[in-house]
This record gives sequence, C-alpha cells and structure tokens, in this order.
Amino acid sequence: MRWLRGCGILFALAFVLFAVPASFEGPVLVPLGPGHGLALVDVVALVPLLGGLALLFGGLWQRREQLDAVLGGRPWLARAGAFGAGLGLGLLVASVFTFFWWWAIGAGLLTAMLLAAAVAASGGGRARARSRSGRIAAPAEGGSRPPADRP
Repeated sequence: MRWLRGCGILFALAFVLFAVPASFEGPVLVPLGPGHGLALVDVVALVPLLGGLALLFGGLWQRREQLDAVLGGRPWLARAGAFGAGLGLGLLVASVFTFFWWWAIGAGLLTAMLLAAAVAASGGGRARARSRSGRIAAPAEGGSRPPADRP
C-alpha cells in the first residue's frame, strides 16, 4: 500500500500546483489553444503528476495477476472500467480544443477508474484469488507466498 500512498501524495502535490491562481502562474510556456496553455507553474506541476502516474502504473503492473483475478470474476466490471476510462480521457482531450467545463467530468471518470484499478490490485487484505491463467496472485507487501499445490 506504500506505492498507492506515494502516488496519492504526488497527485495531491500536483493538484495544489495546478490550482495556483492565474495571477501567480507566470508566463505561458506552451500554448495549447485559445484560452489554454501551460504556464510555468503548470510545467512544474507536471513533474509530480508524471511521477505519480509512473508509480501508479508500476504498481498496477507488478500486481497485474491479482488485478486479472479480480476482473476475471467480473468481466462486466472490466468492460465498464475500460469504457469509463476511455470516455474520461476523451473528454479531457476534447476540452483542450474547445473551452467547456466537461474536462472536470473527464478527469473525474479517469481518476475514478484508475483508483478502482489500484484498489483492486492492492487487494485490501482480502484472500488471494487465482487468475484465469491458474496462477496464484502475487502476495501482498511483506507477505509470503503459499506453497504451490500444482506439480
């Protein structure tokens, strides 16, 4: 769970930096469209944001068998998660090109799907489940792997 806490702290730091009022942001360094651009503080905020994303994706990758076991039992949940993440990302990208408030809905959907995947992958103290491949999901941090029951 340390990886999840670490990416949460980095995301919170990035959020605070992105929420700095426009009068303190500095000059626009990367113009994205009319009324949109990355100012100096926004570019600095990208560092903890990308670091948190790398930590999140690395944690999900290491726990991919456990995530497969959770989603293998509920394929509709996997489809709904993929749809929600795609819709969220699409709304975020669309908001850059035209000025409308749907970016908040897109960011919320994408964040919710990533958070749900992280919680499912972390296990939350539940018993280990088998993935569809028949392998036992990776043990929790500090845990030990049970003896293999297959030859």
